[in-house]
Amino acid sequence: MNQFKRLTAAYPPLLWVRLFGETLTTLSNTMIAPFLVLYLSENIGSSVIMTMLVIGLQPFSEILLTLFAGGVTDRYRRKTVMLISLLIQGVAMLGMAFSDSMLLFALSYVANGAGRSLFIPASRAMLADAIEPKQLSSAFALLNTASSIGAAIGPLVGVLIYQQNPALAFLFTAISLLLYALAVWWKIPHSEQPAATLETLDTPSASLRLHTYRPAFAIMLLALPISLFYAQTETNLQLHFKDMLPNYLQTLALLATVKGVLLLLFEFLLIRWTRNLPPRLLITGSYFCFAGVGLGYAFLDHVPSLLALQMLLVLGESIGLTHLLTFVSRIAPPSMRGRYYAITGTHWDISRMCGPFLGSLVLLHYGGAMLFTISALVLLLGGIAMNLYLSKKESAFPLEQEG
Repeated sequence: MNQFKRLTAAYPPLLWVRLFGETLTTLSNTMIAPFLVLYLSENIGSSVIMTMLVIGLQPFSEILLTLFAGGVTDRYRRKTVMLISLLIQGVAMLGMAFSDSMLLFALSYVANGAGRSLFIPASRAMLADAIEPKQLSSAFALLNTASSIGAAIGPLVGVLIYQQNPALAFLFTAISLLLYALAVWWKIPHSEQPAATLETLDTPSASLRLHTYRPAFAIMLLALPISLFYAQTETNLQLHFKDMLPNYLQTLALLATVKGVLLLLFEFLLIRWTRNLPPRLLITGSYFCFAGVGLGYAFLDHVPSLLALQMLLVLGESIGLTHLLTFVSRIAPPSMRGRYYAITGTHWDISRMCGPFLGSLVLLHYGGAMLFTISALVLLLGGIAMNLYLSKKESAFPLEQEG
């Protein structure tokens, strides 16, 4: 009990509201994610190629809005931006729940992407503003752990909902987003902008000095292999397993649940255990973990082996992605954190826009084994490139160790 009290006192209320909201929204989102491709193709009706193009619309809208969203985050108060973005996402989910055509679904899906493009950089920048740098990795790990609670339960509930009425999952997600918005409005105080923010934004030449953002663009490009891999696991893996496994729906839900449970149990501990190791080693190591998972997805058709593979996926996600977020906060000037998080996060949008469509072409012509083998090779090359880049940057941005 005393240890729990010390933990709650170590972080501001912002983090605990985020933990509540991320748990709730991840629970509802993971009811949808493992079955979205199947839902579009089976319930609304479309070809595989058209389905992947529609799925690519949301990240496309996020890419278009990324720089705008980052600038809004740095110019206006973070809380206001977070509230507006959550409301946009909630309304968009209601639209998806009641869509009876691909056009209406696509429009709602794009609106949801617009809301996400505002929320993610605003929420990450606000966290970096409010928490000491030496505690930031642990804070991100706690957020991911909260998401894992929802991810451990959501897929199993999603199977039941998908078999009864899939649209209910979108309705539950809309309600969870609106509850999250209420919690943000009620409990999170407005944060003060960094002192240099207004001066930086009002200086005409500042927005034109693209070299200021060069590290953000570099990390965004070097992280593309990871997000391209995730884009395949979120979409084409469903079709690959459908052809390969007899009970593919249950297997997809079980894999997502096991991953959520493992993240819940180990992510925060992994961050604590590795806090004194060089971020370059941890981030680069995650690429090789993901490559191993990609090869497993390519050739394994034994469910226990696929479940064991989730531990490697959790290891890569915990030590790599969390430390990468922390590294972005170290290299970003305080007055540009919103834009740095917006730019670096764009790799997810680029991959989710192009990855499902390009992956489906490989899947249809050469099969899922070839698709995930290619993903593994791209990850290996990306890990080598990221290692070379981070080796140059680590000395310029020393790490403040936690503890």
